[in-house]
Amino acid sequence: MLAAVGLFIVAVNLMSCSSAKKEVKPATKPAKYHVKSNTKQKQPYVSLVDVWKNQNLLKPVKSEKSQNVVTKRVNKPTKTRLVKNTPRKVTKQRVVYEKRQPAVKKSIARNYRAPSYRSPIKNIKYVSLSGDYANNKASHAFINKMVNKHGFDRGYLNYLFSHTKSTPFLKRMASSDARGPLKSTKKSRSGGWNRYRGNFLTEKTINKGVQFWRENRVALKQAEQKYGVPQEYILGIIGVETRYGENVGKNRAIDALAAMGFDNARRGKYFQSELESYLLMTRKEGLDPLKPMASYAGALGLCQFMPSNIKRYAVDHDRDGKVNLWTSKDAIGSVANYFKKHGWKTGGTVAVRASSVNTTYKTLRTGFKSSHSLNTLKSRGVYANNLGNISGKASLIKLNTYSGDELWLGGHNFYVITRYNHSSYYAMAVHQLAEAINERIGGKNIIRQASLDAELNAYRAILD
Repeated sequence: MLAAVGLFIVAVNLMSCSSAKKEVKPATKPAKYHVKSNTKQKQPYVSLVDVWKNQNLLKPVKSEKSQNVVTKRVNKPTKTRLVKNTPRKVTKQRVVYEKRQPAVKKSIARNYRAPSYRSPIKNIKYVSLSGDYANNKASHAFINKMVNKHGFDRGYLNYLFSHTKSTPFLKRMASSDARGPLKSTKKSRSGGWNRYRGNFLTEKTINKGVQFWRENRVALKQAEQKYGVPQEYILGIIGVETRYGENVGKNRAIDALAAMGFDNARRGKYFQSELESYLLMTRKEGLDPLKPMASYAGALGLCQFMPSNIKRYAVDHDRDGKVNLWTSKDAIGSVANYFKKHGWKTGGTVAVRASSVNTTYKTLRTGFKSSHSLNTLKSRGVYANNLGNISGKASLIKLNTYSGDELWLGGHNFYVITRYNHSSYYAMAVHQLAEAINERIGGKNIIRQASLDAELNAYRAILD
């Protein structure tokens, strides 16, 4: 019995001694996460009591895969970036999204970057209308009309009108046209005709007309023979309109027509119909609608035709299969055809200078719309030394000069010129510029008729 008790006491003492001498073993396995940092890690705060209890608490352990120091006692998550097991789903989605964005833009640019086209681009989805006309009800209604009536692609039209600009100048012109012609109560200044004439009857313009005649004399002669319109009056129109191609307009045609059509309460429907004709013309002729330049009202080419007049009166005078009013030959033929369709009389007198013995003519109506018999004019003291072939009736044209009224008698062809522009001043400028050029070229004096006939015969052979 005593032996058993002794053995039990010995066993208890041995167990207490072994537990007192137990030591903390250093970690042998590498940490699950390795800190990737170029800076020195700060040692955590350790109290003296902890040091007394365990001398190995701050003993560093080096990982086999990394030389960076990791403390053994890390209970809180570190703020440094972890190398292993980093979640990648979010990063992958973000990268894919960033790569898709440029791809969409490149696709749109590739579909609509071509400077010209033969037919509307189909099956293309483009963004909704943006730009200056995005919130304009008239522009949306116009696009719907072109899609439903003429089969234009909606995406293509959205692209066009998203790139159409409403400039401050065009806004002012549209606003001015919407107000209509202003009736001034002030007395008109003297010399109105002198100032107007000085814009066109200059030495530079006349010389340009002569040069244009030299370069295109065959096409001019052919148009004169075909349509019965003297070539000097064709030259007069192109000279007054664009100075023989020097100034075909400073505004894009689509910008001018859109401003006049969408921001003009008075004549918006008219200019929208011109915009409709313009888009149909560019589609037919393979032109990029964003390229051609025009006047602020949308007149096009060397002869400044409105788009609807291109369809009615423009001709392919050079027979190349296209109507292009930016080429001199097609512009020449189109002007001659325009005059013929409006009733030009071959050989008819345009206008003659008149005089008056008194001021009773002031009771008569004046302007290109007036019509007076020669007897009535004679009774009011108006006469002309040479009437040409004017007979029956004539219009009384009064021009305001610095020295007083200048009187002219206009024939039927003078009225035909005003079909191009409804102004007596305009028609008289065309008439006087035509006479000045005709005097310079001298008919047959500059180039021998035999040479001209040879060129005309060659030109006819090409056309036949």
